[in-house]
Amino acid sequence: MEDLDRDWETCLNRFQLELALEGAFYLIAFILALRGEEVPMVEIRGLAKHWEQSAQHAKPHVVITLLGRFKSETGECYHMMPILCTTPQGLEQRKWIERVLTEYQRRGVVSGYMFRNPDGSKSKNSSMNRKFNDRLEAVQASKPQLINRDMDVCEEYGVSRSFRRGGTSTATYNGALALVTELNGRWRKKEQSGASRPSITVREHYMDVQMVLDQLLEFSRYL
Repeated sequence: MEDLDRDWETCLNRFQLELALEGAFYLIAFILALRGEEVPMVEIRGLAKHWEQSAQHAKPHVVITLLGRFKSETGECYHMMPILCTTPQGLEQRKWIERVLTEYQRRGVVSGYMFRNPDGSKSKNSSMNRKFNDRLEAVQASKPQLINRDMDVCEEYGVSRSFRRGGTSTATYNGALALVTELNGRWRKKEQSGASRPSITVREHYMDVQMVLDQLLEFSRYL
């Protein structure tokens, strides 16, 4: 993320949203160990709704909200996934997500998908793939000890699987138990089942999340 931070300091205002989205994409994907196609499910309104409250909590965090296909009697069809504001390794996801929200507010965008096409529809994860490969190729050129120069970056890496594998393997290497990893991905089983959720308000949903906040934040503590 150091390269992205340097780019942020020098980029023109008209490119700030694009750069903020790139940084937020990488961090959300890695911290939650998401597949590339899952990241564009992030929704702005739900994320912003809990922004201030989560920052003032005894355990400051960010609530990532993913729009889902499951049924809901209340119409609030998103998964709440809390993550640390900053990981022990210094990944600053709150900073990058705040940059995205600020840029959208300047444009009057307060709802819908965070990663969107010009018409507001959900973008495809492939739209970030070229940028991701460009970043890796720059690392390969400057730090061959990290990525061998003989490796075909485009063949070996991609947003579809790299962040999920990277987040899971890093957490495991740092001591995360299998139960922690499974808990981090439990939302995926609910999403795939399409099962109905109980009729509760957004506030009640967030209260439920807070009751098990320590467990839900555990995965990002290993990153």
